[in-house]
Amino acid sequence: MVAPVAIDLGAGPRAQAYAFYRAAKQPRWGFTTRLDVGPLLRAVRFWQEDCPDLSPMLAYHHALLHATRAVPALRQRLTSEGGAVQWPSLDASITLARSDDSFGIAYLPWSERLRDFVAPARAAIGAARQPGTDWGMGHAHRGCLYTTTVPWMDFSHFEHAHTAAFDEGTPRVAFGRFCPVDDERTEMAFNLEIHHALVDGVHAGRPVQALEALLAEPGQLW
Repeated sequence: MVAPVAIDLGAGPRAQAYAFYRAAKQPRWGFTTRLDVGPLLRAVRFWQEDCPDLSPMLAYHHALLHATRAVPALRQRLTSEGGAVQWPSLDASITLARSDDSFGIAYLPWSERLRDFVAPARAAIGAARQPGTDWGMGHAHRGCLYTTTVPWMDFSHFEHAHTAAFDEGTPRVAFGRFCPVDDERTEMAFNLEIHHALVDGVHAGRPVQALEALLAEPGQLW
């Protein structure tokens, strides 16, 4: 099992920002942008011939986890002891609607290749969607991203709930519904919320650029 490594964010070019925002009352910030998922949707339809359990939702979550590999700041977390750690890779902690209008949490483990990501992810989703079972909140897990998908609506703004007494800095992501623009382009709202002690604007732009590149050429995921 992979483990995080301790890092020193109290030194280096971001030392002042780190100290300032770590002590801030409300250190979270975020933005919403739009992603073109047209090429990915076409690729998924082709891959489903060999992998019928693959869905667009699994594919864009896998692309997101890939994008975080290029951005160390998104894999960094604060510790309650006053330090910080960095994970080598992240899993996805996703919120899923259930048939009784409740929701559950599924943890989708990281895999380098999308074809290897699908089966464990499907198993986790199937278990989490069972009405009447534990909803999965608070279970021990590896480093992750918190994500939610609202396929019923488009949006230009999104706010996330916060419940923990200590904010370790886990990024929160929201995906919207598919919005066809023309025969080639389909857009999807993408919201990212991050902790300013760990992530500045320059760092937040990099995963978006990495994600856009993966969505434009999805073959590199498979």
